[in-house]
Amino acid sequence: MKRIAYRQMYKNELTHGWYLGTRRHLAKTLKQYCRTNAKILDAGCGTGGTIKHLRKVGFKNIVGIEKSDIAINYARKRNISVEKGDINKLPFEKNSFDVVICLDVLYHQGVNPSLAIKEFRRVLKKEGLLYLQEPAYNFFKSRHDWAISTERRFIKNQIEKILNFAEFKILKISYFNTIMFMPICIKRLVDKFSKKKETSSDVSSLNSVLNRLIESSLKFESSLTKYISLPFGLSIICLAKKN
Repeated sequence: MKRIAYRQMYKNELTHGWYLGTRRHLAKTLKQYCRTNAKILDAGCGTGGTIKHLRKVGFKNIVGIEKSDIAINYARKRNISVEKGDINKLPFEKNSFDVVICLDVLYHQGVNPSLAIKEFRRVLKKEGLLYLQEPAYNFFKSRHDWAISTERRFIKNQIEKILNFAEFKILKISYFNTIMFMPICIKRLVDKFSKKKETSSDVSSLNSVLNRLIESSLKFESSLTKYISLPFGLSIICLAKKN
């Protein structure tokens, strides 16, 4: 990721509607499937906002790992201790964690998704849980992806194939951020054909009305995914268990 993208993440991730909505869904899912004292690895923890949120809602035993020195320095400003490392080769013993979470990391340049998933399996305990969140659809690539160094985006079948090959049992998989699909699609198409070079990501500051709309839409979708899998969306969310 470009330096400016980390700076925007650090500045906005505790108030941005997208982060608030996706992290609320993550926390709700974890509370449903595991104890609050579960040992959790945040693989690719960025500037530490997810760890801060999970601690706020009761999960205290969380380890963060991050490759970027820029992100690590920002996380430390939040008083969060983060180990430096690569998710392609995790610096942990096998069977070390009850849960691994990996939020919008597999799609980055320099990440081998299949290798990373195998590493997650290695460090998970028997029947440990893996929670993934990744951006959907390669046709959504735009100036935003230049700012955050995107290598790939996924469709649901690709996530399923990688997890099945690594011998994970998928408990739930769904597209997410469906309500905002068309507005963002239009914005991305405009960005894609614009001659202006992108210098920032989509997680820059939003006006309060749009921010509340995004957060509310994700809260509503979170309640829906308890019963159904959404057929399309800007992201893919998945909960799987180590067989």
